[in-house]
Amino acid sequence: MSARSPWAAAALAGLFALLLAWPAASEAAGGPLTPAERRGRQVYLRGSGAEGRELTAVLGDGATQVSAAVVPCVQCHGRDGRGQAEAGIPPSDITWAALTAPDGRGRPAYSEGTAARAITLGTDPAGGSLAAVMPRYRLSRAETDDLIAYLKRLGDDRDPGVTETSIIVGTLLPAAGPLAETGRAIGAVLAAYFAEINEQGGVHDRRLQLKAAEPSGTAPGTAASVERFLGQAQVFAMVGPWIAGAEREMAVLMAREEVPLVGPFTLFPLVGSPPNRQLFYIHPGLETQARVLVEYAARARGTQQRPLAVVYPESEAFAGMAETAEAEGKRAGWSAVPRIPYDPWRFDPKKLVRELRREGADAMVFLGSGLELAALAREAEQERWTPTLLLPGSLAGQEVLDIPASFEAKLFLSFPTVPSDQTRAGAAEFRVLVHKHAIRPPYLAAQLSAYAAAKIFVEGLRRAGRDLSRETLIAALEGLYNFETGVTPPVSYGPSRRIGAMGAHIVAVDLEKRSLVLPGQWLALD
Repeated sequence: MSARSPWAAAALAGLFALLLAWPAASEAAGGPLTPAERRGRQVYLRGSGAEGRELTAVLGDGATQVSAAVVPCVQCHGRDGRGQAEAGIPPSDITWAALTAPDGRGRPAYSEGTAARAITLGTDPAGGSLAAVMPRYRLSRAETDDLIAYLKRLGDDRDPGVTETSIIVGTLLPAAGPLAETGRAIGAVLAAYFAEINEQGGVHDRRLQLKAAEPSGTAPGTAASVERFLGQAQVFAMVGPWIAGAEREMAVLMAREEVPLVGPFTLFPLVGSPPNRQLFYIHPGLETQARVLVEYAARARGTQQRPLAVVYPESEAFAGMAETAEAEGKRAGWSAVPRIPYDPWRFDPKKLVRELRREGADAMVFLGSGLELAALAREAEQERWTPTLLLPGSLAGQEVLDIPASFEAKLFLSFPTVPSDQTRAGAAEFRVLVHKHAIRPPYLAAQLSAYAAAKIFVEGLRRAGRDLSRETLIAALEGLYNFETGVTPPVSYGPSRRIGAMGAHIVAVDLEKRSLVLPGQWLALD
């Protein structure tokens, strides 16, 4: 597990504490796609080149040019190459067997060369023009070769894990060590929810089969073991996996293997631009929680007050998070947002207090542990200095309740979800599931997140329809808008949005009663 900080490995579990027969599956008929075939599939399905390169399609008489993503091959010819009629115009069968045989109406068989001319110039093997509705795609020679390589696989390209009667769903759960109980709790909820779906007839007459892998002790080891698991179990998609500590390695693996991953457990979502198409997070991570704290401070105190500081443990991950928080502060109106790092292995609260006072700060976003913040607060009280303290709740722990009473009304936490997110119907449905399947009550927050991930996944399957593929599932998930899981804030995704509930609750801490002041205030971010 990567060392983001001395305590980051257990932070996700700390948030939860604070908040209350593998059947055999056949391979695709033609085996795995080659790299060239995969690139060609991207052109065919999405109208984009390698690494998302934008492609152009020419329509009609050549005067109209559009993004190939608007008119990808699959739109008319379908996943199988045979297609369905659009506006009364039947598309040609472009499976390789059909293309390389004469059509019986005088059209000669296609070769790779004449197929390339048809794709890029709009001419058939006899030199005649194809129908005007057929786009001509501006592709490089390599992209054309890749697309033709994929056309040869149209008849037998099927995603793993999907049969006429079943869908194999994978997850990744710790089975040993301090997180083993949490892993079992997550697995129990996933299994129970899928069992309920199967009792109702499954999704489009397919039953869900859950299979679990166990993370390795290192991030590379976890990715390697999951790669073997995907191949052996023939997994269609991953739901609710515990990827904390192996975020980057898992993201790379999911992208390479083109496996959708819904609702992973992590404090460090990877949401680059463009985003990883396979990843669908439910809750934001620490970076978004920190941004929400900055936004709250700007609204509550105004930016004309004394500086807001960002205090963080020295590491690459937290340094990047501090930079994001600083940028959010400047966007909100502060002229300066000092960033103050510290050595987490030799935490010195006295030194930090001196630095903060030297900067003139009277509020701070603290990105360390709750234990460290409590020590800092005690030192500040000794100096008769009580700044406003802002901390991501995922890092808090019970120690924040021991912060001196002099900080009353000056301590605020951000949480991605709180109990009030549960609707009455959602809470009742979850209670029925737990009771029926005799699921143990601890680890409620983890169980609710797993439950939400399973509901989002099943909703995606339903919207994808009977003609299920990983691509149709991704497209369906990207279409979710304000989807109610019943136990989380409403979830929305899109082509450029991969965090479903983009925001956080700001929750005050009542130090006298040693409790959180719920429900708190929800702040959404773009």
